[in-house]
Amino acid sequence: MYPAINKLANEEKVKPDVTTNRDVPRLYINNEEVYPLLAWSWGLIDSTKYFRQAGIHILHPIIGLNAAWHNPDKFDWTIFETLFDNLLAENPDAYFLPRVLLDVPDWWKRQHPAELIECALPIDPDDKRQYRPVRRSQEGGWNWGIQFTEPSLASDVWQKDMQILFRSFVKHFEESPLTSRLLGYQIGGGIYGEWHYFLSEFLPDISEPVRKKFGTVPGKEERLHSEFGLLRDPSKEKNVIDYFRFLHEDLIAETLIRFAGIVKEESSGRLLCGSFYGYQLENVWMQEGGHLAPEKILKCADIDFIAGPYSYQTTNIEERNWWEHDIVDDVGNYLGRTRGVGGDAGYRVLLESLKRHGKLYFVEIDPNTYLEPPPEEPDGSAGTDVEKELCMVGGIGTTTFEGTKHILQRDLGRMFVSGNGGWLFDFGPVLRTGKSWYADNPIIDIVQQFTVLGNTRKQLSLHSCAQIAAVYDARTMFHTRHWRSEAPFPQGGASLDYFTYRFMDSQARSLHRIGAPVDYLYRFDIQPDDFERYKLVLMVNTFYFTSSEIQAMREMLKNSGAVVVWYYAPGFISPEKLDLKQMELLTGFKFRTETKPGPMTIKANIKDDTLRTTLLFGSKDPQYPRFIIEDDNATPLGYWTDGIGIAFALKPVDGWTSIYVGTAPLPVEILRWLATFASVELWSSSPDIIAASEDAAMLVSTSSGKRTIQLPKTMHAIYSGKSNRIFEIESNEGDVEIFIAT
Repeated sequence: MYPAINKLANEEKVKPDVTTNRDVPRLYINNEEVYPLLAWSWGLIDSTKYFRQAGIHILHPIIGLNAAWHNPDKFDWTIFETLFDNLLAENPDAYFLPRVLLDVPDWWKRQHPAELIECALPIDPDDKRQYRPVRRSQEGGWNWGIQFTEPSLASDVWQKDMQILFRSFVKHFEESPLTSRLLGYQIGGGIYGEWHYFLSEFLPDISEPVRKKFGTVPGKEERLHSEFGLLRDPSKEKNVIDYFRFLHEDLIAETLIRFAGIVKEESSGRLLCGSFYGYQLENVWMQEGGHLAPEKILKCADIDFIAGPYSYQTTNIEERNWWEHDIVDDVGNYLGRTRGVGGDAGYRVLLESLKRHGKLYFVEIDPNTYLEPPPEEPDGSAGTDVEKELCMVGGIGTTTFEGTKHILQRDLGRMFVSGNGGWLFDFGPVLRTGKSWYADNPIIDIVQQFTVLGNTRKQLSLHSCAQIAAVYDARTMFHTRHWRSEAPFPQGGASLDYFTYRFMDSQARSLHRIGAPVDYLYRFDIQPDDFERYKLVLMVNTFYFTSSEIQAMREMLKNSGAVVVWYYAPGFISPEKLDLKQMELLTGFKFRTETKPGPMTIKANIKDDTLRTTLLFGSKDPQYPRFIIEDDNATPLGYWTDGIGIAFALKPVDGWTSIYVGTAPLPVEILRWLATFASVELWSSSPDIIAASEDAAMLVSTSSGKRTIQLPKTMHAIYSGKSNRIFEIESNEGDVEIFIAT
């Protein structure tokens, strides 16, 4: 019945593994290191031949378990077996790392109405942002789209039924010839399988199953109100904070961990297991839908890999089209570009933390190639809903071969030098052209260059060489103003909160253009030697500290020589209360709190010839609280623009330098000045995008013209063919160069 599968009958079970070697997690198949580049397509059966030509032999089909669950007593795996058989017919050498969605069929929902999610906000049946008619895949039976009825993760009925279904699925394929090709599973739950709680836009989950487990669930008003402006007061809002912790830690994270355990149990530990998770940057529907239990997930031994798409941040420039990706701050500073030619393709996860926990990261690479025409209506204003949803999910950026080449070189280049994996995500077969985005020999050739290059990574040390670290704390977001309390931010920010939009997403754009590599990690992963290893440490949203964590941080900092930049409210939130004295103890500054709302805009006052003397940065919208430095031992670097006092300053403290800045995002001019002040070695004389590890680096030119590239050691430039430590380069915007240690 399945001729291609039957040919595998005499093959031994494949032995996949993720093991840290030479400082990064690496993928092994049967004890041989394999370059972890995978592929998916909406028409994967047809597109597999193109991926095969490009040298990609690991496929990432998507499977919806609902398609096998025809009635309460019957599981039918035929649709999945047929898919695997057809894929093997196209590539007999293929391995599989499927994404498996824990979705239920409609009959289950009708049979169990009491087990479904209830929301604190009435559901809008006309909502078009996420909730569209379901488009069902013919390959894998999964549903693209989101419905208004979904099971509560607190439902014991759903947990029991889904565990039986999933366990039966894993067991069935562990008893089939496909064990010689199945590497593991990526478990998908929630919105688009990305572990955002279903119906996050409408404030879930007040259902009876949740009330039984948690108690009194906060409603709309409690969630949308924050006692102290941008911040929640733990002494007055404990129930809301505790509920969000319960949602993320006890429901979302524990469910994922439970199903990861099933994979390991049913395969006797043979299979790999992973998931979408860890979107610290561009985390949508933050309090309900965010990924706010990262420590729990990263410490789970049953999870081998983490996945996620890279940045989608769309332009906030009103006259630009929705598919463009240039970002500015409120006072006009250009911060950067996410996608398209010359964009940063920045990761939404904190890659250095994933590496430290031995988790292999797979980046989803999903821009369209020139084979897909741009979205347009007769008036040229925008595309259709389908085009917005699918065609330009990766941003348009280019309609040319040259542009496609630059984007693929950047995306695959970042993956190569950073030591992670990835997959090409191809929506082409479901769109206007009806064919794969990779169905052209020039595109295949570019991808093949990287599959060949990837095999050289076995010999490279991919240890971090960054002198700059950006540090984040997911726990802070339990204590900040709700995302739905914000007026929607321009062009695509309707699902973002204040700190995500300004401090994390927009700030990341200029961080990527600093002209030197930057490591991104969680605060819980900071070690004492990090403050000697990193010369500049940016504490971006580390507002929440316990008293013992304050003491530990001060001990790590003492005599380290580091320059540490504290954003906005470092340590101001304790488990019991809002605590200005704790903030002062952490940073070494003396502060005054301003509770009158005012613009979060700073006028820089840095005595440096390389900076504009009138440089303004930040956001204009009035907010509170704001903090004013009142410390005679501090050197002012900038002032609140409404004249209330110092908002940006530095101060020597116990053998390290403390810098406070009251707003975000900081433009690249300020960041490059801070880096120079901290004696960081800038790799480019221009604000270019640099991704690097010890033995490999990538440059993306963000403008046209001459620049000087100074590498830490002699490397070979693969496109120019030259070897050197210092390069004088004339490049165009979007040009990519990749360097490998000689």
